[in-house]
Amino acid sequence: MDTTRRRLLGASATALASTAVAMPAIAQTSPEIRWRLTSSFPRQLDTIYGTAQTFAKMVSEATDGKFKIETFPAGEIVPGLQALDAVSAGTVECAQTA
Repeated sequence: MDTTRRRLLGASATALASTAVAMPAIAQTSPEIRWRLTSSFPRQLDTIYGTAQTFAKMVSEATDGKFKIETFPAGEIVPGLQALDAVSAGTVECAQTA
């Protein structure tokens, strides 16, 4: 199994596990939540950036659309190397980086 496929499977497993852990708390009647996720990867790296989109889709489906994550590639909100700084500053709620 090549490294790229291993990373994709690892990221998908992490996303699924974190969604499963968060589901009981989110499942209660609550207002709709919207987060913005900035990635340090460009849209053209669909294998890596695609995991963020898959994660966002899985979270939305697991919560019946009550928790939505909008994904943004590097450069749309902040440059790729500033993704974690954007979370610290409160510009976005989460980031995907290496």
